[in-house]
Amino acid sequence: MAESAREIRVLYVCPWAHRPGHMPQAVIRESSALLEAGAQVSVCTFRGVLDQEEPLVVPHRTAASGWLGCPLAVIAHLLGSLPGGTNLARFVEHVATVGLAVRLRKPLGYDVIYLRDGDPFIFVPFVLGLVLRDYRWAISLLGTRSVRSSRSLFGKLVGSRVWKPVYRRSFSRNRFSFICGNGHLKNYFEADFLDGMFSGKVNVVPEGLERTAKHMARGEARQRLGLPQDRLVFLHFGALHPDKDIETILAAIRDMPDALLVHAGKVGEQVDLTALVRRSGLQGRVIIRDHYIPESEKPCYFASADAAILSYKSDDPMVCGTLREAARFRLPAIGSNVGEVGELIESYGLGLVFEAESATSLGIALSEFSGSSQQKRASMAANCERFCDDFSSAAWARNYMKVLVEFCR
Repeated sequence: MAESAREIRVLYVCPWAHRPGHMPQAVIRESSALLEAGAQVSVCTFRGVLDQEEPLVVPHRTAASGWLGCPLAVIAHLLGSLPGGTNLARFVEHVATVGLAVRLRKPLGYDVIYLRDGDPFIFVPFVLGLVLRDYRWAISLLGTRSVRSSRSLFGKLVGSRVWKPVYRRSFSRNRFSFICGNGHLKNYFEADFLDGMFSGKVNVVPEGLERTAKHMARGEARQRLGLPQDRLVFLHFGALHPDKDIETILAAIRDMPDALLVHAGKVGEQVDLTALVRRSGLQGRVIIRDHYIPESEKPCYFASADAAILSYKSDDPMVCGTLREAARFRLPAIGSNVGEVGELIESYGLGLVFEAESATSLGIALSEFSGSSQQKRASMAANCERFCDDFSSAAWARNYMKVLVEFCR
């Protein structure tokens, strides 16, 4: 039985580390931080880590290898190429990776399986728990919208009460602990999800980040991206999905003729950004980079902008990775008053806050920022550094290890 942080053996499982998004860097950052905090760590992914320039400093195993893994990788690829097949592909990757973790756990003596992002297939470990016994699962809940939404068929399936007997049975045979990034998600999962079945089992451990050591000059960044040097540039970063409320941003930008909006990130199938820009009459004032932005290109985009815009629907309390990305690069943020976004911006002085889903409120915030002094913006940038210190990867690892030590007693 593990009794101290140094003795805890953690199998860090991330099925989608090979996919664009926050996961690849999270795997590298968090596994290294846990190792430095004194844990013994191994990483388990489906097909490696995207943009991994150097080998991980911890042992790494992949599910898409071997006589069974290779066919599963082909099946996942074929499913992903079909219209609407992304969720099916992700499901195959999720099951295969979690299955590998289960096979590795006992022979290699891991104390706990840490599943990085249990959403949206949160039921998989519980189904496995019907036949497993005495497994410890620590599952992060990043707040995937489909888990909480009753608007989609998939959301109804995940949140259906038919799972409750499965969860109860699995709870009786195994131990589960859940980790989320803020109190809003904790309140949801403990009070509302499946009638409070997770009550008393959810811990808040804010996500960590690492500040960027070197900052690119704005002029150089704009030159590389082909952006004008004399315009006010707002950045909208990350994968675009309906909950990001791009319509409010476009409506507010329309009244600022001297401003440019740069969207950098993959545009989801549910959003026709080009059509929205055309209907808004903003051709030439909105630049769309519809692809995944690798880590090596992020400095250019964040250095080129005057501020980042974070616009979310009013009922979306998810953890905001883009706010942390902006802080890494000392970029002020203009965010909606939703969940942790508005709270962190206001408490740390990272930028300005506007009323969610209100183009008028966002327009006022953009105008206020446009008229702000260089001294005010420099203060926001300095506050970003303080934010990075408080939410460092080392701080995340220390807090997370406290949860694991208690969990593994």
